[in-house]
Amino acid sequence: MKTTKFIITLMLMNLSLMWAGGAQDSSIPSKNETIETSITIQDSLGRTVVLPGVPERIVQAGSSAFLVNDALFLFPEARERVVGMADGNQGRGNFLPIVDPSYDEKIIFPRTINIEEILSASPDLVIMKDFLFSKYDKEFQKVGLPVIYMDLESPEAWERDLAILGQIFGNPQRAMDLQNLFSEYTMNVVNPLEGLKSEDRKKSLILYYSEKDGTGAFQVPPLTFIQTKMLEMTGSDPVWTDADMGTRWTTVGFEQIAAWNPDQIFLISYRTPVSEVLNIMKENPYWMELSVNQGGEIHPFPMDFHSWDQPDPRWLLGLQWMAFVSHNEIFPETDMNLKAQQFFADFYDISEEDYSNKIYPIVEGLE
Repeated sequence: MKTTKFIITLMLMNLSLMWAGGAQDSSIPSKNETIETSITIQDSLGRTVVLPGVPERIVQAGSSAFLVNDALFLFPEARERVVGMADGNQGRGNFLPIVDPSYDEKIIFPRTINIEEILSASPDLVIMKDFLFSKYDKEFQKVGLPVIYMDLESPEAWERDLAILGQIFGNPQRAMDLQNLFSEYTMNVVNPLEGLKSEDRKKSLILYYSEKDGTGAFQVPPLTFIQTKMLEMTGSDPVWTDADMGTRWTTVGFEQIAAWNPDQIFLISYRTPVSEVLNIMKENPYWMELSVNQGGEIHPFPMDFHSWDQPDPRWLLGLQWMAFVSHNEIFPETDMNLKAQQFFADFYDISEEDYSNKIYPIVEGLE
């Protein structure tokens, strides 16, 4: 009798344990399951960010918005999951409505924004450029909102940041496909120039023109910026390597530019029409004396909605154009219009018709 009661007790205990386990499986995720669905990301600043799952309401905030947004929308998931972003118009219109038919439904923030405005979009993830870390991060920590900071300022940074975006969107395959495309576009320029003799490399200068209070000024990029990297990859040597340019664009005077005496100048202007800047240089008596001007070697950077020199995916287009301009003998059959059309198809799935009707009409500077 005692044996029978013991067996019945054991059976009841087993059933109890089974019901307990079943209830746990169906309603309350175990600690292990929570770990499995979470995503651990190391952002461009080396910070470790743990997300509870794939974010569904992503907000891009802060300045340099188009650099980040044009990276986000390389992934088709961005159309649904990016719910808000800062204004990325550099004065030539908005590119993203061509990529995303639901663009008008997004929340468009000013470039300078406070935490309360960001929270109004109920984001589960914020993405910003890395230089905004010191300005915003303490406030984000107070409200417990996860933030990913992105670099995007060099070819190497792009490779890392694409992998990060693949994690954010839960699409590592797209990240790998994009990394391969970036490599293919780069190698199409670098490989043909591999055997270039040192005496055949051009001595070149990159100048960015900007105006403040009605006064124009020229600046050169740091040696670490993507514009300088592009110059080196396309068979030129920067003439300003012996100067200490710090970590930001640095203003230079005409006397310094004349002393450098470059073979070529690549001219950038984001706000003032670059054709106007070129005309000023061609008509100025001091500039007229420079051999680079007399030889017709001042080249305005092409642009569509954005200039092709910036660390937006368009730097791949700028790279091909610079190689064509500097070494036409190696890239004689280059048709930059066709290359631009292929670029927007490869990276943003933009049709030939949309390219012809919505992008090509505003392209400037193709030689």
